Amino acid sequence: MKKVLGLISSPREKGNSEIMTKEIMLHTGSDNQFEILRLLDLHIEPCKGCYSCMKPQKKCPRDDDLGFLLQKIAEADGVILSSPVYHWGMNIGVGKILDRAFLFKHWAKTFAKKPCVTFVTYGLPYEEGYALSALNGFVRQLNLLLKESAAFLGGSPGEVLRYGGNLERAKQLGEALFDPSYQRKRNRFECPNCFGNMIKFRSAMDFPSPDIRPIRQVECAFCGTSVEIGISEKEMEMDYIGKGLYDERFPERLAEWHEATIRSFIKDRKEIENRLKKYDTLDVKMLRGAGAT
Repeated sequence: MKKVLGLISSPREKGNSEIMTKEIMLHTGSDNQFEILRLLDLHIEPCKGCYSCMKPQKKCPRDDDLGFLLQKIAEADGVILSSPVYHWGMNIGVGKILDRAFLFKHWAKTFAKKPCVTFVTYGLPYEEGYALSALNGFVRQLNLLLKESAAFLGGSPGEVLRYGGNLERAKQLGEALFDPSYQRKRNRFECPNCFGNMIKFRSAMDFPSPDIRPIRQVECAFCGTSVEIGISEKEMEMDYIGKGLYDERFPERLAEWHEATIRSFIKDRKEIENRLKKYDTLDVKMLRGAGAT
């Protein structure tokens, strides 16, 4: 028996995200134990940007539900993660957790090779946006093993059931979760590392590299995998090279970079404070919300 954890970012009960999560669970194997956690039910505070969690013998000053969430992921044998598409992106249920990504390094070894499948639901055909690519980037930040992902058309509650292709795809995700021999069928133009299908072009490359990955003029927009584009009279081809940000040493390299950033800040703190003095005499009114005390 395996424990399957469904993480649902939708605010709707019995909505499309919950329906498809349960449909995927049905196909993960017999006699499994299922749990669902609604991310919007959790109390997750925003990151303070204080770097405390990156310092030796220090911990995050936030006392909220993030530790509970990470522990539930650690206890699961497999994870199903979903988000509805809000304005072409993920909704805040995932976003507020990703905001605290500095903490993920402490769980990287625990989460390594733990299988995960992802999906998004969206309401208008061809308007799935970048949400699934961003969701997959979140999974890679957690250092989970991304097995498969999908976008399900369906906006109003239960609409995902109108399309037979959705149920067939959900079955595929469920079977992929614990199948060690499963190989994703790569879509054309798709990045093999994060499954994204968006690229970005760099017009300038005059910043020093953070030594986390190679920097190229054409890259996957979400994981930085280098891209070479070939164009013929009839079609275009994209060749992805390397593993971008998310290779095997990603958690260690990212932690090293964060620590180097902290050391650099401590070293240059006095110089930075001196440079900030020119703003001390600037007459600026800092506004606060109506409910602020």
